[in-house]
Amino acid sequence: MTDLKSHGAEIVRQVGTTGRPVVLSKHGRAVAVLVSVDEYEDLVDARERAALRAAVDEAEAEIVAGQVVPHAAMQERFAQLRRGK
Repeated sequence: MTDLKSHGAEIVRQVGTTGRPVVLSKHGRAVAVLVSVDEYEDLVDARERAALRAAVDEAEAEIVAGQVVPHAAMQERFAQLRRGK
């Protein structure tokens, strides 16, 4: 953290230029990682894709197991929810 305080702009520029993350430590222990905005956005996108894939996999397993609700029944349930029931 001391280097970040004294060389913050240089470290940020290094991350932006090289695209390589910098591990920030305090008392010899890693406490954070500084990454470029592009890398951060890639990480967020990958996490969202993984969550979506897991949801799709779960839904497909439910379909295979016969855990389905007919379309008409869902329409009725949504109508009830709109009416506050």
